[in-house]
Amino acid sequence: MGFLRYDSDFMLFLGRLADLMWLNILCLICSIPIVTFGAAVSAKYYTAMKLERGEATGVTKAFFHSFKQNLIQNTWLSIIVIVVVFLFGWNWLLVYGGTLTNTIVIGLLSIFSVMFAITVFCMFPMLARFEATNFAAFRNALVFGIVHLPRVVIGVAVSVAPLIIGYYNFKWLWLIWLGISTLALYYNAIFFIKKFQILEEKTFGEVQNPYDPDHVPSDDELKPLSIVSEDEAEDTDEAEESEAAEADDNAEAEDTADEAADNNDENNEVSDDEVEK
Repeated sequence: MGFLRYDSDFMLFLGRLADLMWLNILCLICSIPIVTFGAAVSAKYYTAMKLERGEATGVTKAFFHSFKQNLIQNTWLSIIVIVVVFLFGWNWLLVYGGTLTNTIVIGLLSIFSVMFAITVFCMFPMLARFEATNFAAFRNALVFGIVHLPRVVIGVAVSVAPLIIGYYNFKWLWLIWLGISTLALYYNAIFFIKKFQILEEKTFGEVQNPYDPDHVPSDDELKPLSIVSEDEAEDTDEAEESEAAEADDNAEAEDTADEAADNNDENNEVSDDEVEK
């Protein structure tokens, strides 16, 4: 029964499912304070994507590494998301209560609700891989979601499905949530890996060595990448060129000073010889 061997594809698959289940549980526990749900989701996708690329040295260690690294920014973003969700929820209560009946307003509310859901779905996984300001995080996530709209809609639906199914089967809610959320995490992690790799190649160039199974990533490699605009990139290049030119000038000045010092030494030696004569 070779499929029961610890290194068989079947056992490796079960191990991967167990890791993803544990990630969902860690994410749920760390989301209990509510305002930390963004950091928890970001850490979950950070670790899941590393697992799929074969780079995670430990599930729990990688999760809390990302959780602590992005806690402050993601907490602020989580607060913003909670406030916006409250506003949307309040307006939808007015719609269902019959207070808000304007068709145009309801249509706009539906469009903005979908756009916001897409943005939130993409934002925290993107922050797990790339560094960005708060405004850039919302902007980049919205653009990413619109570009990959069909696939993102499927991802949102799969992520929300366990809650809807569990609502009608409350007795088995925890089991339904854990099972479907694990499959959704696996499905979404593969999607984000592929799209992020394309984005990285366009931004940073082709990856020379994307995966080495024996490589243990350092702390610097675990840090997220940063995406900058073309203007910011040009400013950075100009600053680097200026620093390089300044360094060259300093080096030339040092060489000139050394030559002057050598000439002085030679003159002093000649003077000493003349005195002795």
